[in-house]
Amino acid sequence: MEGRAATTTARARLPLWRRLGVRLGASFLLVTAVGIFLSGFLQYRDEQDRLRQDLGSRLLSIAGTAALLLDGDLHQRVVKEGRKDTAAHEKIRSQLLQIQKINDLKDRVYTLVDVQGDKAKFAVFSRGEEPIGKPYALARETQPILDQVRKEGKPAYTDIYTNVHGTWITAFAPIQNTARETVAMLEVDYRVDVYLEQLKAIKLSLYIHSLAGAVLALVAGLLLAQQITRPVAQLSALARAVVEGDPTPRARIAGRNEIGLLANIFNLMVERVRVSHRSVVDVLVRVLQAQGKEAGSLPQLAGASLALADRLNLSRTQREALELGALLHDIGEIRTPEAVLQKTGPLTPEERQLVEQHPTWGVEVIETVPLLTPALDVVGAHHERYDGGGYPQGLRGEEIPFTARIFAVVDALDAMTHDRPYRRARPISEALDELRREAGKQFDPRVVEAVVTIPPERWAELLEYQAETD
Repeated sequence: MEGRAATTTARARLPLWRRLGVRLGASFLLVTAVGIFLSGFLQYRDEQDRLRQDLGSRLLSIAGTAALLLDGDLHQRVVKEGRKDTAAHEKIRSQLLQIQKINDLKDRVYTLVDVQGDKAKFAVFSRGEEPIGKPYALARETQPILDQVRKEGKPAYTDIYTNVHGTWITAFAPIQNTARETVAMLEVDYRVDVYLEQLKAIKLSLYIHSLAGAVLALVAGLLLAQQITRPVAQLSALARAVVEGDPTPRARIAGRNEIGLLANIFNLMVERVRVSHRSVVDVLVRVLQAQGKEAGSLPQLAGASLALADRLNLSRTQREALELGALLHDIGEIRTPEAVLQKTGPLTPEERQLVEQHPTWGVEVIETVPLLTPALDVVGAHHERYDGGGYPQGLRGEEIPFTARIFAVVDALDAMTHDRPYRRARPISEALDELRREAGKQFDPRVVEAVVTIPPERWAELLEYQAETD
């Protein structure tokens, strides 16, 4: 039975990834990490939008103010003349240079003319030697803004964009003549590489915070999950013990939550199972005793077995299995013909074969009832011999379950000290001497050694009077 229980327990263990505690911990980790990441991502987007708006507003103000300061008629004349050595060109250029210096702009300020689709022409630069009318390929991101400025006649700025020369944000403003006609576009560019580095730092901080938060969430999640799942695991283990045939476990879970309520319900259920189990066992004992056993002899055997178990340091589970096995050890005899069981003379070989089948039949009877399975070891192996000469399997030494080896000694002692149809009872002292002689042959020497530590008077009390059992 111990082997069976170990196998069942091993199979009942869940893989790591299916355990509730691990899943709860992983859920905390996932939720927290996602929350931190989303929060950081939104912060990053807000910072990006704020950068765009701040820079755009600044450039919009520069471009709008500068466009108002420039003389559109004079600019129109400069473009028409196409020369850079005139006083008109120098005046426009000086105004653009002053705008660049006052606003601490790193890049040149310049004007554009003949803006059509993705093409335009340079006009006047604050610095540089580019000729008037030099073709200029417009960046794709600037084209819709230029169209908007031309149509509405108001300054506007682009999103942050990247071209072969870097990453920029650009503002445009219309330059108008006295007739309120747009004769050119003022372009103010601003490199945002420095600000993008700041955004990268924010993004890196986001990743670090997400990782730190994930680690913190994992630790906190595992601790919290352990608090939640520990009582659940305890209930699971206790329920498994009930399934494996132990009707006595109690859940000791303090708490006024749903798990505490579940524990109370579990305890009530186990108590009902225990009462039902005891009732079933009592009924079976009465049936077996009606087959010819003396009234009280089975509980007497169980009590004597437990007294011997006290000298062998059995666990509670082993004691319960030994007690149940002692009560039901001959349950297989219900399939043995009554005439064979009550025969006073020697048995024929065929009758002997029938009798030796009762351990196997007993196993077949109770192995389908989970609450009775703890008795399987005693029922199936109490007629095995330590030297391998027993039945039904011919097990030897440690191959025989320990509880079966214990009961075999008690059962032999009981048989020798009570009358049988084919012989008279023997005194306790002679029976103990016989056990000593058979140590290492029929019986486990360690069990026999424990038997003789109990005084004969105590054995007489245990085997001659009915023992009170739970």
